[in-house]
Amino acid sequence: MDKMKKIGLLGAAALIGAGLAALSEERIREFVKEKVDAGNISKEEGKILVEDLISETKRQKLSLEKNIVEKLHDSVKVADKELDELTDRIDDLKIQELESELERMKSLRKGQQ
Repeated sequence: MDKMKKIGLLGAAALIGAGLAALSEERIREFVKEKVDAGNISKEEGKILVEDLISETKRQKLSLEKNIVEKLHDSVKVADKELDELTDRIDDLKIQELESELERMKSLRKGQQ
């Protein structure tokens, strides 16, 4: 896999994580606002709850992003290794074909002499 594709995958994972974090913050704020509006918690308790939940959500998101990036990195390493192995096998087959062709040409040449 070339470097641009690798960077693209890692960038996509980071953007997905950032989008999820923003979406979660909005939902947290809406949820807490509903609780405050319903009188279940005070405004001050709501602020503290929002901060705590957003902080925990960000921590979990960072952990998830880190795991995704690590998995992508591992997958790219495996793919690169497999590609290198396939390239080596192709090179070996080409060498064998060239050696066979050389032997065939030598035998034809001997036959002509």
